[in-house]
Amino acid sequence: MTETTKLNSLKHLAKRYARAKRITQNQALNLVAEKLGFADWTKLVSANKKDWRPSSEQMEGVEAFVANAFPAADFQAGHPDAMARRSAYLDDAEHGMIGDHPYRLLVTLHDIIMMGDGWSITVPENPGARPIVQTVTEDDGKFPVFDPEFLQEALSLARNRADRVHGEISTDWPRRSTKPDHDGVVRHPLWGDESAVWYCLHCDGKITGTQIAQNLWHCPGCGASPLDIFNTAFWCEDEGKSLSPVKADGAKDNDKPDFRVVDDTPKLELNAEKITLLIRSALLDDATNVSERLGALHAEITVDDDNDVWISVEEDLWPHDKEPVQVLIVATQLGIEVELETTWSTVPFHWPGLGEITSSTSEYTQMMLEAYARYDSSPDNDM
Repeated sequence: MTETTKLNSLKHLAKRYARAKRITQNQALNLVAEKLGFADWTKLVSANKKDWRPSSEQMEGVEAFVANAFPAADFQAGHPDAMARRSAYLDDAEHGMIGDHPYRLLVTLHDIIMMGDGWSITVPENPGARPIVQTVTEDDGKFPVFDPEFLQEALSLARNRADRVHGEISTDWPRRSTKPDHDGVVRHPLWGDESAVWYCLHCDGKITGTQIAQNLWHCPGCGASPLDIFNTAFWCEDEGKSLSPVKADGAKDNDKPDFRVVDDTPKLELNAEKITLLIRSALLDDATNVSERLGALHAEITVDDDNDVWISVEEDLWPHDKEPVQVLIVATQLGIEVELETTWSTVPFHWPGLGEITSSTSEYTQMMLEAYARYDSSPDNDM
């Protein structure tokens, strides 16, 4: 790497850092200079003119500094040593230990989730949202997240990963989406609209371009996502002129985690889909031949608001006087009522009576194919 190339590389790294951290290019250049022992970028340039050159170790240090803010996917084309350090960091971060307690850390839809045995910590994508700590019981001394020292270290790891995710988001978006111009105008990262004033669909609030950019396009008031932020309040008759400015909740301590107890024991929540599945299965239990099984599969099962069930079966596939014994047993177990009716509709195959003489689907299929073949070859079909 030539001396000129080294200086250009530092500028390029500063530019990447500026995008990832949503700061100005000058701020990033000064930070890079500080990492190399200079008061600011101007001092570094002056030293460069007097034959100062960064060493290979210093270049690697700057690359590592930028890598901590920059997404791994974008940094893959960088220096091989920096890539190796980045890869090693990610491997350690995905599975690790805090004291004697193992944890796993992952990114899900830009939320950072750290989890251990019976506890989890979530740092939401929204930079202004509080971290969420969940446990399966109240504080009984069992879970390490109730230990202030453990919690502080865990939150630090999760927030560091969140900073990287925020950097990834910022580098994916246009520069104008995270850096307002002199008039406070920013560009929506999804729609491409530009404005100095924005509106939240959920809280009917007016937001400045600087506010929304700093919060990664989440509403600073209610936390709504970028999908709910627009440059016009099209849902208001006056297009938002009467809406009040959004203000973040100043009383809320965003650094203080929100502790929640979550009951993770399995619970049966019956809905129309689950009830239909059980009733159809019971109807199949009641079927004694292929025709009735086809009737059970073809039946229309309706569940009303009280979870009671209405079953309509095809009269050519299900005998009108056949009682669905297993269906009634299951309905009693579930505490619901069942009504069965036979209706006429189009059956899936001709000659439904063939299914009444066998309980074997393969035997029925063969008989059905032979019947179709005889029909297709009958003299009437040649006319």
